[in-house]
Parts: sequence; C-alpha cells; structure tokens
Amino acid sequence: MTIALQLESLEGLKRKLTIEMPWDDIDLIVQKEVKKITSTARIDGFRPGKVPEKIIVKRYGEAIRQDAMQKTIDEKLKEAFFEKKLNVIEITHVDLEQAEPTAPFKFSALFEVLPEIAFKNLEGQVLRKLVATIEEKDIDEVLVRLQKQYKEWVEADRAAVLDDKLIIDFVGYRNGEAFAGGKAEGAELTLGSKQFIPGFEESLVGVKSGEQKTISVIFPTTYHESSLAGAETTFDVTVHQVLEGKLRELNEDFATLLGVEDGGVEALRVELRQGLERELAVALREENKKRVFTKLKELNVFNVPNALIQEEIARIIHTIQAEASRRKQKVNITDKGQFAKQAQDNVIVGLLMREAVEAFNLKVESAQVSQLLEEKMSAYEDPTQMMQLYYNNEALLDQLKGEAMEILIVEALLNTAQIEEERVSFEDAIKGTHNHDHEHGHKHDQDHDHHHE
Repeated sequence: MTIALQLESLEGLKRKLTIEMPWDDIDLIVQKEVKKITSTARIDGFRPGKVPEKIIVKRYGEAIRQDAMQKTIDEKLKEAFFEKKLNVIEITHVDLEQAEPTAPFKFSALFEVLPEIAFKNLEGQVLRKLVATIEEKDIDEVLVRLQKQYKEWVEADRAAVLDDKLIIDFVGYRNGEAFAGGKAEGAELTLGSKQFIPGFEESLVGVKSGEQKTISVIFPTTYHESSLAGAETTFDVTVHQVLEGKLRELNEDFATLLGVEDGGVEALRVELRQGLERELAVALREENKKRVFTKLKELNVFNVPNALIQEEIARIIHTIQAEASRRKQKVNITDKGQFAKQAQDNVIVGLLMREAVEAFNLKVESAQVSQLLEEKMSAYEDPTQMMQLYYNNEALLDQLKGEAMEILIVEALLNTAQIEEERVSFEDAIKGTHNHDHEHGHKHDQDHDHHHE
C-alpha cells in the first residue's frame, strides 16, 4: 500500500489533510529504538546489553510505539506540505483516526495556510501625495511657544490668577490624619496647568504671598492610588510666593538660554528649522505611507489568517503591558477583542509588504540603515552615543531595518502610481501625528514643569 493524501479546503484559509499509510515506517522506527535500548538497558537479572528484546518491548513497547507514531506524523506532514506547496501558518489539531495495526495507519491535521495573493501594485491608480514646506511663520510660532515656555518669573504683588506660578508648602489630610505622599515643601505649581487633582488649583486662584489656606478636594475615583480614589480630603497650604510670568525678549540672551552659544536668534532659527524639517519629514512619510497602503488594501482583497491575527493581538497587548511596566503602571486587559480590527489591519499590511518586497525585488542596504539612523539621531545632543546603542542592540537594529524596508516599499509603490500633489501647511501636515502642543525635535524644547499630585 502506498501513502494516500487527501486535502480538503474548509472555511476561509482552513485546510484538512488526511494521510493513510502502511505501518512499515512506524515498525522500522520501533525496531531501531528497541535495539538501541537493548544495547544499553540495565535490568536486574541481565547483563548490560544482554536483555532480551521481548523484555524491552513488554516494558517500553507502548511508549516507543507512541513516540514512533508522533515522529512519523511530524515527518509525513512536513513531506506532504512540501509536496502540496502549502504555506502552513499553524497546525491547530491532529487526529489519530486509525492507530491500531489491524488496519493502515491513518491520521488527519487541521491547519491554516497563508493566502495566495495575486499582488496588484498602484499602476493606473491616482494617489494624492501630501507635500509641505517649512515657512518663516512656522518658525515664528515655535519661537512664541518657546517664549511662553521659558518665561521669566517675577514676584507679583497681587492676588494669584491663572497662569501664575505659586511656590507652596502643603500637607494633605484624610479623616483628620496626614496621608502618605500628600506633603511637599517649596513645590512649584502653575495655576491652570492641571498638574494637581481637580479642585486643587482652582481653590488657590486669588491667594496672595504669605497666605495660609485650607482647601477641600475629592480625589478622582480613577486615581492610581486605590486608598485615595474617591476620598474626601483637605490640604493645609502655605503660599510663599506668587510669581507672574513675563515673556523674554527674542535676543542673544534668549538664544543662549536655549543652548545656542553663537549666532544669536538667527542661529536659533536655523536650529529650529532643522528640527521642524525632521518632524515634517516623519509626518509626511507616515501620512503618505498610510495613503499608499489604504489604496493597496482596496486593490488586494484576501482572506486573513486567524492564527496571524491572534499572534498580532498578543503582540499588541504585550507592547501595551511592557510600556505600562516601564512607567510603573498596571494595566488589566480583559477584552482582547478590542484589538482585533487593529491586529487584522496590521496583518494585512504585513502580508502586502511581503508581496511588495518580492514583486519589486527589494533589499535593504547597510548604507540605507545608516542614513536612517543618522536622521533619527540628529536631534540628540550626543548622536554618536545613541547610534552606538542601536548598533549594540540587535532588536533595535532589526526595527530600524524594518523601517528602512518600509520606506523602500512605499517609494516603489509611489513610482507605480499616478501622483497628484496635495500641498498643505506645516501645521496641517503634522495634525493628527502629534498633539497641538507638540515638540519640534529641537533639543532645547523641553518641559521643565514638575508634576505633583
């Protein structure tokens, strides 16, 4: 009897393969294993290597047979997948349909395969490509934000108003007793910044230097410290200073404050332009990539393997939990289904990228990786040190290679499309990529406010 294969297509990308075969291969494995054990077995009453095979079969025969069947299943499935040219993602179930020597050995396997994609590029498709440039007014707007961020704080001989900064001591009480973490001395608080729990800052509008005030606030029910969540508390506050923020003049001193030692404001503008150009390049790259793959997904519709979706859901959750752990927070995810759509979309894009790499015969060169890394690191004070961090970390380097390949794929696809440029302002280009009060990649544009709760 020869080996008989039966392949069935089930729902979507699910397949069932049934294999029926003689016991010859299994018997041969069993015989070899019995001889191997016989040559080394130590059993009371027999000299080493002289144990009769029937004793070995009686004692270990069933375990040897089970192991031989498993090895045969693994081997025959591998051979069948190769013969049938099946790109198997995951074997979900194996069923022993006939496992007794009275009839041919028969088993079946359920599995998912990769979809066969008749890849279509963007040839003949109209694609609106986002383009933008940095104007002088964009740099002016950043300078205004920096002026507000780096205000000069002077004492105000009046009652505090929103945007003033207070220097305060405070002690928090719950049920008349001070609670842990509710005390600070010389704390800085900008009114309206929402650094403190709701009600705290609002209660201090109108205070003056030297004033002492007791305020009542209720902690949010979602507060991270469970013992204080929803708690009614009071705070004894001593106001040492009320400070008013004055905008600094755009002059050489201001440039020096931001780390520009030579060249004054003009040199600062040059540095800011470089930062904005880095940010704009990333924003345009991301938006145009999204547009390319949106069009590509419309042209290439196929079944998505559930196994890959589940893997991607697990990866997304792991990323969320790792980030929460890095921030020393806890996250409890009970509904994995909320990530299904995102995971499916990620898998579709991944499979299309794989097809594009093959279709365009793309390969990432080391020079492309180096160039991308230099672009990324140019915003740092010490780019050499940061670059070395990447080169010494295989995971970071692989991530960088993946980004470089993405860029190659998008460029190749754009070259097949009919491009119509959509020119927008800098602000419109980065909208949705960053928050309104975004950083511009400028190494001096940092928030120095403290966050007391």
